This record gives sequence, structure tokens and C-alpha cells, in this order.
Amino acid sequence: MSFARSTVAAVLLVLAANSLCAAQKPALSFDELKARAEVARSNNQVEEQVKLYHRLVSLRPEWGEGWWYFGTGLYDLHRYEEALTAFQHLSKIDGQDGSSWALMGMSEFELKRYEDSLKHLFRAEELGVGANQEMLLTVRYHIAILLNRAGQFEWAHDHLTAFSWLADTSDPIVEAVGINALRMPVLPSELPAEKLDLVMQVGRASWEPSLAGHPEQAIKTFEDLVAKYPDEPNLHYAYGARLLDSDPAAAEREFQKEVKINPTQVVARIQIVFLKLKQGDSEDAVNLARDAVKIAPDYFLAHNALGRSLLADGKTADAIQELQKAVQLEPKVPESHFDLAEAYRAAGRKLDAQKETAEFARIKSLREHLNGAPLTPQ
Repeated sequence: MSFARSTVAAVLLVLAANSLCAAQKPALSFDELKARAEVARSNNQVEEQVKLYHRLVSLRPEWGEGWWYFGTGLYDLHRYEEALTAFQHLSKIDGQDGSSWALMGMSEFELKRYEDSLKHLFRAEELGVGANQEMLLTVRYHIAILLNRAGQFEWAHDHLTAFSWLADTSDPIVEAVGINALRMPVLPSELPAEKLDLVMQVGRASWEPSLAGHPEQAIKTFEDLVAKYPDEPNLHYAYGARLLDSDPAAAEREFQKEVKINPTQVVARIQIVFLKLKQGDSEDAVNLARDAVKIAPDYFLAHNALGRSLLADGKTADAIQELQKAVQLEPKVPESHFDLAEAYRAAGRKLDAQKETAEFARIKSLREHLNGAPLTPQ
């Protein structure tokens, strides 16, 4: 019994001595911790990286670089809620750093907070992410698929344009293009398995880099698809869009088929309106455009189509009202400002026309910068 007590006492003395030594050992300096953190990061020791950078930002809460590596480590560990908090803190330190907004948006995407994610990814795109091309393309891809999900297919198409100029034919891009062409308000992860093959085929047939100078392959693919899926929503529309440049008459027939299958498909109607305008049939265009506005009263392109049709029909005052409505609904679409400027010129309102022309040029220049390629009005 006495032996046992003496043994316990000895152990306690050793523990006390170790504790005293530890207490006397000086704490690591900030620079020493930073050096260890950099080694952990360079060796891909992410858990250790996160622990060390957490200690570092606790010592210096305004150290932006530390919050960046702390947040990216958390992101790599799929600890998205904590990563989001880190990037939110970083954005307060330097609100003009687009990279922090990008990672904030990506964390929110993983947390399925899609509206906040889209808002912050747009902010990142606006501010820029420096020379990090991979991050920029990641931001644009996620913006595109989130816009698809939100039913903002025209904006999504614009963001996919950058990948076209890069000749990107990877499966994720082709899938996003297919979802966009079929106007499906879903994320790739939400796409029903039975729709995947159709989406991929439509994506390849709609995506210029996939065709590599052989547009006849797209026509053959669409012919086969509409024969196999004659009542598939938006398939005839996608086929018509593919035919617009090469065979407008055939494109119009496909749009008419789409309207017959899907009477509320407003974009097919609008495409028919634009084709009627090119044919000089403004009266028929006005009637079709009025139907489009009735179906989708809050859709900017419906009001744009009606405004352009009324202008062609000589009803300038009414045209201005519709084109103003289109700009009000979507002020960041340059084409709407271009068309409104034309209507103002027709009405003799030179100053208003100059203002809208300047706004068209400003937004167009911004889009060219973001997409890496020029865009022209319809």
C-alpha cells in the first residue's frame, strides 16, 4: 500500500516538474508561428495550416494574408461555414479584394445559399481577382450555372461566352451550355439522370468549339433529337436558335413548333418577332410581341421586342414607352439602351439619345472586358 502511494507521489512530482518547465518555456513569437504555418502550407499539411493561421490571426486580427490562408485551409477541409466567416472578415479588411468575395461566394455555393453566392460572385467579377485565371474562370462558371438556375438564361449565356473564346469543350461547360440551351432552371447537380444524355448532346450541338468548323454535325444531331423527342420542352427552340444564322426560314418553323408544343414559351415567340422585323412585317411583329408581353409582363425582352416592333411600325411614342420598360426591368443589358437610343433619335430627342448611346457603350465595354470578346446588338 505504501509502495503504491510512493509511486503515485513520484508520478505527480514528475508531472509537476514537466508543467513547470512548460510554463517557463517562452511562447513562440509571431514570426516563428508564421514560419511554421508557411512550412505546413507548402507541405500541404492543411490541418496544421489551419491551426497555426488561426493562432496568427488571433494575435493580429487585421492581418489579411493570415485570414486568406486560414480561410482557404478551411475551404480545402470542406469546413465551409467557418471558411465563410474567415472570408467575410477578410472582405472587411480589404473590401476591394475581389478574391475574398470570390471565396465567400464559393463557400456560400457549397452551403447552398445560392442567392448570396451569386451576389458575392458578381461582386468578385466586378472587382477582379488579379492574375488568377483559374479563379476568374471558376467565378464565371459558377455565375453561369447559378444564372441558369435562376432562369436568367440570357445572362448565363453571356457568361459562358468567355469559355467559347477559350475553346473549352470540357464536360462541365458542355453540360452548362446544354442546360442553358434547353432553358432548364436547374444546377448541374440537380439535373435528373434521365436528362443527362439529352443535355450533353444539345450542349455539344449548340457549342461552337465542339463543332470545330463542322456545323452540319449540329444540324444532324438536332434532327435526330427532335425525331426522338418531338415533344421535349425547348428542344425545338434550341434547334431554331442553332439554325438562325444559316437558315432563318427553318429556324422560324422550329420556333413555331415550340410555341405549338409549349404555348407559354415566350422566347420562341420573341425570336419569331425579330424574324418578322427582318422580313419587314412590322404589323405581324407587333401582334406577336403584344402576345409575348401578355404572357411575360415582367420579361425585359418581351417589352424590347414590342418596342422595336412599334418603332418599325411608325408608333414612336408607344415604342419609347416599351423600350423604357425594358431598360427599367434589366438596366444592365446594353442592347436595350441601344434600341431606346434609336427610338429617341426617331422622336427627335437628341440629348436622350446621346445619353442612352453612352450607356450602351459603357455596358458593352464592361461586357467585352469580362467576356474577353466583343458583343454586338441584335
